[in-house]
Amino acid sequence: MQKKNKQEKIKAVKVDLTAWSQEMLELLGGSDNIISVAHCLTRLRLVIKDETLIKKADVEKMPSVKGTFKSSGQFQIIIGTDVENYFKEFVKISGVQSVSKEQSKAIAANEKGNLFVRGLNFLGEVFIPIVPVLVAGGIILGFRNVLEADFNGWKIIEQGQFWVGLNDFLWIPAQVCFWWLPVHICWSIFRKMEADQVLGIVVGLCLMVPPLINTYEVIGGTGKDSPIWIWDIIKELQQQGKDAAFDWGFMKYPWKIQYTAQVIPAFAIGIVGAHINKWIKRVSPGYISQISVPLVTILPTFIIAMFIVGPIGFVIASAIGYAVSWSFTNPIAKYFSGFIVGFAYAPIVLTGVHHLFNAIFIQDTAQNGGNFLFIGTCAQAIAQGGAVIGWILVNRKDPRTKDVGIPSIVSAYLGVTEPAMYGVNLKHMYPFVAASIATGVGLEIAVISGTSAYNSGNGAWLGILNVQAESQISGVNTWAGTGYTWFMIAMLVTTALSISLTMLFSKVNYFKKFNIEMKAAELLK
Repeated sequence: MQKKNKQEKIKAVKVDLTAWSQEMLELLGGSDNIISVAHCLTRLRLVIKDETLIKKADVEKMPSVKGTFKSSGQFQIIIGTDVENYFKEFVKISGVQSVSKEQSKAIAANEKGNLFVRGLNFLGEVFIPIVPVLVAGGIILGFRNVLEADFNGWKIIEQGQFWVGLNDFLWIPAQVCFWWLPVHICWSIFRKMEADQVLGIVVGLCLMVPPLINTYEVIGGTGKDSPIWIWDIIKELQQQGKDAAFDWGFMKYPWKIQYTAQVIPAFAIGIVGAHINKWIKRVSPGYISQISVPLVTILPTFIIAMFIVGPIGFVIASAIGYAVSWSFTNPIAKYFSGFIVGFAYAPIVLTGVHHLFNAIFIQDTAQNGGNFLFIGTCAQAIAQGGAVIGWILVNRKDPRTKDVGIPSIVSAYLGVTEPAMYGVNLKHMYPFVAASIATGVGLEIAVISGTSAYNSGNGAWLGILNVQAESQISGVNTWAGTGYTWFMIAMLVTTALSISLTMLFSKVNYFKKFNIEMKAAELLK
């Protein structure tokens, strides 16, 4: 009997991709109803002509399907990390146009999107390619953080020259991933806008290389009590006897500073440069384009960057960094901001705006010495996974529950929340609300205990690598036991609360009614 069950389980896991694709195509209304298909890390992303023809309830009952949702004008089917195999066979069977994820979003935006949706898509598409770099850099910085951490007077880095050498060695790739972010951003914008990507890299480098001066070396590091205004940096440079600006004889301007880790200036400069590049390519005669295109792209962009966009963007970024830091460090505001931001985190993810959080992580750390928002990213992923655990416990008699839920939990605990959020929590609502509350509580515990992070990284349990043993943010004192201890306490509370609230809310009449109405609506389609 046990052997038979094992064989059945193995058989159930193996999916005939050809038969699956044929059935899926029929449930989606046929080839004529599908404009394009693409895939990302875990999802099939389809642009549909008439979504009323989709048999959504039957789609969600298909093997390997962990849920569906609509976002950015696309009907998205959550498969998991093996989605590419399903995608290839579906394209083969359906004959539907296969496009990249970026092209799919563009098609959806042109078909159905408004200006706001297109703006969100643009921001997301710029930052998404950079995220793996930030995760890798975050892990490297996290390891260096452990080496330098002060454990009641004991530091790994002080235990021998090997650890000193390793720490110095790892600083090089860490700098490239984070402090040279303007290069990554300019490249990504040029890529998104279909401009010359190599010139995008050059534009980004123009913001970073000597003789431009690293501002954070000038002001003596990060973690200040007030905004780092650009005129304060120039004043400090002049006091040190350094060339604070380019000297033209009749004037001294623009300021001769690097835009290290600056997101807003780099973003604006990248857009300007990409537009100039596309314009000169369009108007330049072919026989001189090899000279005119790079020259006209680089020089005017550099001039605009140094004279106008860079300084203005620096001021805006300083103001934003100070505002974010104030909300988490003010003696009164910090007792509310953590919960408010944490509670709103999951709904923000639904809009796609959360991709900008990576920019805030970096800006906040560069200016203030650390950030709390990354802890919210970790709490959000852990809470979504915990909510699925609670949902499984509530529906443990349903044999399909574990098939859908367990892969979603694993993904969430590795930092990929889409399967959990869209496949389970948002679909049933009460787990989503429970996860949002738990995220708020978890982030609030981190804020009041002084548990801050270095930049970005893996946004779940592995986020502990990016926690500061003692917060480097001015005015923040980490409670006894180091930030590592309080990170684990905050995340364990988040997990327990997410599970328990999910089970509790499942008994609330409102959510019971919501789920009944949702099932009835699906059956009537």
